[in-house]
Amino acid sequence: MSLSAWKVLSSKILHKTPWIQVVADLCEHDDKKFEYTYVRRIDEGPLIIPEDEDGGLWLVQQYRHPVRKIIWQFPGEGKKKNESWQKAAQRGLREEIGKEAKILFDLGEFVVDPGLLAQKSHFYLAQKLKDVSEVKKHKQHESEVEDLRPKKFRFDQIDKMIESGEICDNWTLAALYIYVRHKAAISSSALS
Repeated sequence: MSLSAWKVLSSKILHKTPWIQVVADLCEHDDKKFEYTYVRRIDEGPLIIPEDEDGGLWLVQQYRHPVRKIIWQFPGEGKKKNESWQKAAQRGLREEIGKEAKILFDLGEFVVDPGLLAQKSHFYLAQKLKDVSEVKKHKQHESEVEDLRPKKFRFDQIDKMIESGEICDNWTLAALYIYVRHKAAISSSALS
């Protein structure tokens, strides 16, 4: 027996902010009706993997209130209306680590948390970085302040940060996996 999609009978927004909507769908599947609640992210955006010429990767340290923890993540940016994924990635690099990339390579689209969150994003590998400005220590959004601390790390340091829990978010962990696979594919094709 194959799986089939649920039929959505109705949908209502329970709560809305400039960034998210909490949505409740009345669904039907196998002659059963049920409500399914999830979050719809309004400002989808790219996650950027900034790689320096020496292979070091730039991460941003910040406090994440829902988990009450200071963590390290790759820079990410919400995409503005009618803005391309690439422009949002370049803007995120400038605003979060004070750099621009000469090369932005789209490593593909991914779904963040398909059981809870209706949001897709793209991973971008940013290479040939150059300084463009002093990174803003505090980036002000409509109703939140991001205190950002960018820093470059070697891959062995990143491994230790994963083990210690300093890197713990699904975006960054998934991006690291895709990055490693991309690098391996480049290495194996260079050997062929």
